[in-house]
Amino acid sequence: MTWTIRRSLVCSTLAIALGAAPTLPVLAATVTAQDADAAGDPEGLSAAAVVKFEAKEYDAAVDLFQQAYDVDPQPNYLFNIGRVYEEKGDLENAVVFYQRFLEQPGVDLESRQAATERIKILREALDQLATEEVPPPEEETTPPEETTPPEETTPPEETTGTDDEAKAKRKKILRITGYSLLGVGGAALIVGGIFGGIASGTINEADADPFVDRKSALRDRAQGQARVADAMFITGGVLAVAGAALVLSTIGGKKASGDVEARRTRWNPVIGPQRVGLGLTHRF
Repeated sequence: MTWTIRRSLVCSTLAIALGAAPTLPVLAATVTAQDADAAGDPEGLSAAAVVKFEAKEYDAAVDLFQQAYDVDPQPNYLFNIGRVYEEKGDLENAVVFYQRFLEQPGVDLESRQAATERIKILREALDQLATEEVPPPEEETTPPEETTPPEETTPPEETTGTDDEAKAKRKKILRITGYSLLGVGGAALIVGGIFGGIASGTINEADADPFVDRKSALRDRAQGQARVADAMFITGGVLAVAGAALVLSTIGGKKASGDVEARRTRWNPVIGPQRVGLGLTHRF
């Protein structure tokens, strides 16, 4: 008889936690928090907590469920505390107690699935709230009126330097830019390799983990690391090819003596939706 009463009270509190509207036993509705606390009866404390929950006295309900858990550490009390915090609007504490519920031994699969789903929904809500709470940028003050700039005078024509010097300067700039792109691209490839190795290690760790929830979390982390590795490989490859193209484009032949122009060989980057590479242009 005692086991039947106790099981009915635990089930009723769990039903409250899952969002149902159970009908409480008449005896549970008449139990007061003081009587339950004095008797040290976890079922009575739980029943009194349900009454407080229905009366929207959430802090009192949390306190009574916590007292019941201190006397009899049933995982369902932790779930119920999380549900009370969720109804109160304290989403952070709700996530904390749902997580504690999942960490308890002997939790059945259906209840574990329900708690996992609540944690996922609440975390998405918290992320959205955090985004909405970002303060808007300060309003820009009206800049002072700009004074009329003096009339620009036409700069004198440059008398120094020749076309050959200008071309040589342009080649130098292109060569420096090309080497810079090669360096950045190589670094991106190295970072991609590092993330690829980390993702492989995370997958191995997930395969060895015996717990389903942690295995799923590790696999999600590995997928994110693999996406970073892929992005770094693609970015590094494109930058390296572009850098090589710029460096090779600065390599050209010299002019022949006389009025006959020497043949020129030029490398140009070829970047399109289907390919990335170099093109060779030979001019006679």
